[in-house]
Order: sequence, then structure tokens, then C-alpha cells
Amino acid sequence: MNNTSLLRLLQLADSAIPIGAAAHSFGLETLVSEGLLDPSNLEDYLTAWLEEAAAMEAIFVRKSYAGNPRELSEELSARKLASESREASLKLGRRFAQLVNSIADTQIEPDLHYSIAFGSAAAALGIDEDAAVLAYLQQSVAGLVSACQRLMPLGQVAAARVVWNLKPAIEQASATKEISCFTPLPEIASMRHPSLETRLFIS
Repeated sequence: MNNTSLLRLLQLADSAIPIGAAAHSFGLETLVSEGLLDPSNLEDYLTAWLEEAAAMEAIFVRKSYAGNPRELSEELSARKLASESREASLKLGRRFAQLVNSIADTQIEPDLHYSIAFGSAAAALGIDEDAAVLAYLQQSVAGLVSACQRLMPLGQVAAARVVWNLKPAIEQASATKEISCFTPLPEIASMRHPSLETRLFIS
């Protein structure tokens, strides 16, 4: 991968890319509100999340390199049981595709899940597949940890340490070959999110 491709990947995988990701917690807000998630078990939770949900997303980033993004998006929708997380993923994918198409003159299809739009963009821009998967997972973890900083007493150093410690789990998730995702806790948390009395996040 040349330097230009690397720089493009760094920009696309920035967790602060303006697509609205900061408005979504993917069920974390419910877990914190109900006392099931705090700084003491955050790293363990995210390790398990990487082994299941993130590993599935990594597979769809890879699959998008071969094409058929619309079909892949329909399959991923069927695998995301909570409508809140499903709609959040589609919303982020739509905004990501619109952004990339406007700045890179690509033709990424709209209405794709985020992981599929990301993989499609990386493929269109000639970005290395393995690097794209790792970068996608890295920014996903960084985004969730950032959400937790707004939900719990998690300082900057502690947050950075969590992301740093998860690097081996990110690498392992990126190498997953078969989908085997069972994540009832975050799925149920996403479903329960609309019932919270006060909310900082959309999902």
C-alpha cells in the first residue's frame, strides 16, 4: 500500500469523521444506565464484543471487496436483531458513502451498512484489504470508548489504555473467517434504549 492510500485510510478510519457516529452508543448507554457496565469491566466487555459482533463486521468489510454490496447489506440486516443498532449502522453507512463519494469522486452505493460501505470505499480507492479491516475495527473500538467517556467516569488516560490493550483482540477479530455471532446483551440493551428516561445517544 502506497503512502497516498495509507493517508486516505487514516482519514476514512478517523473515529471523528463527520458522519454522526458520536451520536450512537449501540446499547452502551442502556448497559451503563442499568449498572451492567462501568470502567472496571469495560475492557472485558469490549474484548467479548470484538470476538463476536466486531468479528462479524470484519467479515463483511472483507466480503465487500468482492462486490455485491446490496446483497451483503441485506444479509447483515438480517443478522442485526435490534432495529436500533441496525438502523444506526445503515444511517452511518449512508452518510459515509455520501461523504466519500463527494470527496473522492467514487460511486459507493447508498443505503449500505457502515462496514460494507467502508469496505466498498477501501476497495474502490485501492486500499489494502487487511489494513482496511484493521482500521475499521480500530475506529469502531475508539468510537465506543469515546461514548463511554461521556457515560461513565472514564478519564483520557484510562480510555487510551483500554484501546491500547485491545490491539491483540482487534487483530484476532480481523482474521475471523466464519460468522459466529451471539450477542444477546448488547442487542437487548439496544432494544431497551428507547425506554430510558434520559438519553444522550440515539442508539
